Amino acid sequence: MTDLHGIVYLSKAFPMSTGDLHAMLSSARVFNRQVGVSGVLFHHYGRFFQYFEGPEDAVVRVRDRIMRSPMHHSIQILMDSPIEERAFSDWYMGFCEPASDEFEAVATAQWVDAMPITRTQFKRAEGLVLAMSYWSRWVAERPDLRAQASG
Repeated sequence: MTDLHGIVYLSKAFPMSTGDLHAMLSSARVFNRQVGVSGVLFHHYGRFFQYFEGPEDAVVRVRDRIMRSPMHHSIQILMDSPIEERAFSDWYMGFCEPASDEFEAVATAQWVDAMPITRTQFKRAEGLVLAMSYWSRWVAERPDLRAQASG
């Protein structure tokens, strides 16, 4: 049995500049690296979708930090559960800003249609499958996003 845990959430951001967003990302990457949490963050015009994973105690620390953050509001936890293995071990905070229609698919939780074959095949939680699916499409298949995504 593993003590790995994953969380997926949606939130809205208070108005922030590009500089504020980059400062938040930098701070989160440092913190996540220190506590051993990895994952990805999607941002689109003041809305966030994030999946993060790691040892349960570290994930709880990151979750609590997010819940206290003055940058977010309307936080909606979509998944909070044990996981078998990391999906984003190389990303302390991968980041991308997808197109509006792609973000809407994630934000409106169109999970059933996202990747049903993968969800069934790997028996992963829907939130994780969704994050993996969209991350794969936005970053792995779009070289123009790779530099933006580093983290």
